[in-house]
Amino acid sequence: MDTTRRTILRGMAAAPVVAATSGLLVPGEAAAASNGVTATPAEHPMSLTYDAAHSALLEESIRGLRSKEKLGRIDVAGVLRGKPQYEGRNGVPRDWWPRSTGRPDKAFRWSDADRLARRDTWRPQGISTVYDATEQRGRNILMVSWYHLEKDHPTNRGGRIAIIDLRGRTPKYWYALLVLPTRKEGGHSFEPLYGLHAGGLAWYGNKLYVTESRTGALYVFDTDGMFPIEGRRDLCGKDSRGEFHAFREPYAMPLSRVYRVDAQGQERLKFSQVSVDRDPGRPYRSLVVNEWEPDKSHAIVARWDIGHNSPYPRMEPGAASAVSSAVYRVERGSNPKKSGLPQGYGMQGAVSIRGRLYLSVSRGPEKNGCYSRVRLDSKGVGTAQKLWELPKGPEDLSYQGITRNTGRVWGLTEYADRRFVFGMRVSR
Repeated sequence: MDTTRRTILRGMAAAPVVAATSGLLVPGEAAAASNGVTATPAEHPMSLTYDAAHSALLEESIRGLRSKEKLGRIDVAGVLRGKPQYEGRNGVPRDWWPRSTGRPDKAFRWSDADRLARRDTWRPQGISTVYDATEQRGRNILMVSWYHLEKDHPTNRGGRIAIIDLRGRTPKYWYALLVLPTRKEGGHSFEPLYGLHAGGLAWYGNKLYVTESRTGALYVFDTDGMFPIEGRRDLCGKDSRGEFHAFREPYAMPLSRVYRVDAQGQERLKFSQVSVDRDPGRPYRSLVVNEWEPDKSHAIVARWDIGHNSPYPRMEPGAASAVSSAVYRVERGSNPKKSGLPQGYGMQGAVSIRGRLYLSVSRGPEKNGCYSRVRLDSKGVGTAQKLWELPKGPEDLSYQGITRNTGRVWGLTEYADRRFVFGMRVSR
């Protein structure tokens, strides 16, 4: 292992980020109060630490890849102008969606190769929209994270991001491999982020936050700093001829920052996802993180505020870490038929708008998941209530504003064959 990789990975640990006091309303539900619930300060806050030394090494390697290895730069707009790498199909068959739940407002399937991929390949997890990034309403541009299923270190390919354009007649998308910049004796290169689960995704400004669900780290990538990759060999990094490859993907997105969480005596969050909260009633935009916890009597959601003039978690002047602005407890409830987080089920995704949390909850490939609501009390505690069923294997959630009073909750399913992305229209 080279020095740069050893130094960087030594500090990669858990990073929580956020839950909020905002929530989506189901169709026909009366609008919530403008400010929603305001939770009292958490008794046990969590600190999110930016390790400047590790991140400086990453930035140095990225600069070397551009200046010495002559790798170019491309942003999301540049990707969208190119020829699509793949095309999906609009809609999903009726039997893919629970009969007790109304059809989704929008839905699409991946290409057959991605939809059917099984062993030793990839599985989708996180989702975020251009609304998260820019607050532009109604523009259907999405990002979805995938992780590689192979567990062995030499053959694991880490994570990748699907950049999806839904503005045309059919879904079109491209992949960018998530990579770790390195510096070795032969010069600058990159390699996969081995074992990256990429369970959650939050696109904010030109930054892409990706959760590492297994170790609890928060990774940051620059969406305007991707490398165009010309090599098409099935390997990653620089080959013996000096040509770069990204497992045949056309782009590579380098890791630029790492955050770690200090739970300050609490049990560390088991990251499931990260989402963006743009509630105008709050003083700051936020990142919202929830844990995957199928066994305990409750699950935790935490909030990290984002600075007004920065795309990063907010820190007080002179501080080395950002302190959570809230930590919430989601109870399962005593009635299993009405519970929005039954025992044995885990919280996969959470969005927060105007004082309420809305969750996607799952229990593997055999049972349907559910879409749930949590009303938080003044102490930041609430019980999950089931609203409707979701298909088997629901994952991340993301909220997209459409008008001042309406929006769409985007979600996705992970299991092969019935693997698709869906949007549910909601009122605020």
